[in-house]
Amino acid sequence: MAYPFRRILCPVDFDDNSMQALDTAADFARESGGTVIVLHVVPMILAPTGMPIYVDLYKGQEETARAKLLEIAHQRLDGLKYEVLTHTGEPAGAILNAEKKTGADVIVMATHGRRGFKRFFLGSIAEVVLRESICPVVTVRCTPAQSDLVGTWMTKNPVTATPHEKLASIATKMHAGGFRCVPILNEGGVPVGIVTDRDIRQHTGLLDQIEASKAMSETLITVTPSTDIREAARLLRDRKIGGLPVLEDGKLAGVITTGDVLEALTARV
Repeated sequence: MAYPFRRILCPVDFDDNSMQALDTAADFARESGGTVIVLHVVPMILAPTGMPIYVDLYKGQEETARAKLLEIAHQRLDGLKYEVLTHTGEPAGAILNAEKKTGADVIVMATHGRRGFKRFFLGSIAEVVLRESICPVVTVRCTPAQSDLVGTWMTKNPVTATPHEKLASIATKMHAGGFRCVPILNEGGVPVGIVTDRDIRQHTGLLDQIEASKAMSETLITVTPSTDIREAARLLRDRKIGGLPVLEDGKLAGVITTGDVLEALTARV
């Protein structure tokens, strides 16, 4: 290697594309004896003027992301030096700030990513990073096959609720995050239902009184991260629903919505 990259910053979005970038960052670290700094940004959706920003909503997502980062780093960076960072805010700015604060020698990132880095990596987040970074930026292109999988397009670490949570609280989460559905999990983290914006509308005026368990759809239709995106599209169309919980090893891994599927089917990798 022509340059000894000692501090290697790698933003990840928990999908296969960013895992390829992390593997490349690991290769750099092995060659140079460097440290991989793994970063995940929870994007904060700006509320309309005058509306409060629900910090707790993002705090929970950031804590979940940190736990997942540690698990991934343990699996993929075994034997290497690494650090994990999480941040809530605007992704491109967070990456550039992390570059300065960590003293990164290089940034390694996927050319296309999903939640956490908006919708199109090049042309938005990566373009800003490439233009404004003070260190070299290495981009890693994903394989076409991966773009056909639900795991590439689903929302990772979705906001969830409990069966005993009031609909008013869930409606607040939906409004703050711009969501149309919220999975309902039991104490073991297993999905037991889902509350949609339709459920909220049907109980207008009673949101402070009714718990999620009384309003949620209990017959769950689910997919996995390895489900073909076209199969997810078929399920959404045939069942006339707006979102599907994505399960991995019996636990919630994400949510895939009609909007996600339309984006996947019209995107050009």
